[in-house]
Order: sequence, then C-alpha cells, then structure tokens
Amino acid sequence: MTGQASDQNNGNPFKKLTGLSVLATLVISFWAYPRLPYRVPSHWNVAGEIDGYSSAFSGAFLLPLITLAMWLFFLLIPLIDPRKDNYKKMGKVFWLFSFTVILFLCLLHLGILMITLGMLKTSLVPLLSFAGIGVLFIVIGFYMGKIKHNYFFGIRTPWTLASEEVWNKTHRTVGPWWVVSGVIFLMLGFLPKYLMVPLLFIIIVVLALGSAVYSYIVYRSINR
Repeated sequence: MTGQASDQNNGNPFKKLTGLSVLATLVISFWAYPRLPYRVPSHWNVAGEIDGYSSAFSGAFLLPLITLAMWLFFLLIPLIDPRKDNYKKMGKVFWLFSFTVILFLCLLHLGILMITLGMLKTSLVPLLSFAGIGVLFIVIGFYMGKIKHNYFFGIRTPWTLASEEVWNKTHRTVGPWWVVSGVIFLMLGFLPKYLMVPLLFIIIVVLALGSAVYSYIVYRSINR
C-alpha cells in the first residue's frame, strides 16, 4: 500500500502542471482575442504554407476548449476505468503522459497565436511542429513499458486487452519504436519535402499495424 501511495503522489506535480498549462492557455487566449485579425491561420501543409483559416473566435478558443475537455477527461479516467487500481501503481506515468499531451496542445496553440500576431515566422511551422511531435513520441516511448493494464490509454488491441501478459510484453517491446519514431520526427523538419510524406507513412504503419501484429503474435504464442 505504501508503494502504491508513493507512486500516486509522484504523479501529483505533473497533475498540477497539467491544470496550470490549461489555465495559462485560456488566459493567453483571452488576452490575444481582441488583438487577432478577422482570419486566423488554422492549418498548414508539410511545406509550411497556410492552407486553412478560421474566425478570430475559433482561432482564440477552439483549441484551448478542446485542451480543457481533454484535461477534464484525464481527471475522469482513473475514476471510471474498471482497472482503476492500476492507476495508483502508475500515477507518475499516467500524469506525465497527460501533461506531455496537454503541453503539446498548449504550445501548438501558442505558436498559432504568435504566428497570427506576427511574433513568429510561418516558415518555422514544420520544424517546430515536427520537433514537438518528436519530443512527445520520445517521452511516451520512454515510459511505454511502465503503463499498466487499462482500458483508456496505451496500445489497446483485442489481444492486449484480453491478457495482461500480452499487454506488458507489447508495451515493453513497442516503447523503443516510439522513441526511434520521435527521433525521426525531430529530423523531419530539416529533410527535403519529398521525403516527409513517405517517412510519415512508414512511421504510422510501423506504430499502428506493427503494434497490432506484434500483440497478436504474442497472444498466440502464450495460448498455444
């Protein structure tokens, strides 16, 4: 019991930082809203060119409200998951994961506001976006093997959900894949544009399809 309580307490700083990140983003959005133009950039292509716009209100508040909803969902997950006891064993990992995701969204929104207000060059969008995704993947991959069996986050295939042993083996094996993918993302912004799409496709296939196939193979080997 003492060990579980310690793990849960270890997650509290990240839990607080997650909430503070959401609050700071909302405050910045209220500050920026009166200063935004009629149209706010909302989408960029891989070349860093703006190819989508939204209204000033959506540009200021849509992503922060999505982030707020995600934060509330993260607070709710440990209360409603049938395997809620496992969250006590991985308090630090769960809230570090939550904080990393929320912080990425908050920084993404801050970048959009800075570009709109002329405080950041549009050409830096691909570099900064890929770098942010890379750091996100590296952090998740590094702690992937410590994610306990649950129904809301992690590699949730029919075979990992059916067996805790399959879950553990899959997450320990796939974690390094995420780290390597994160390193590739860090380099994507410096690579020629014609290499970006193929590399993105390879990463998606390896992480999504590869994880599912590996978990199935492990499940079959255990049940023989």
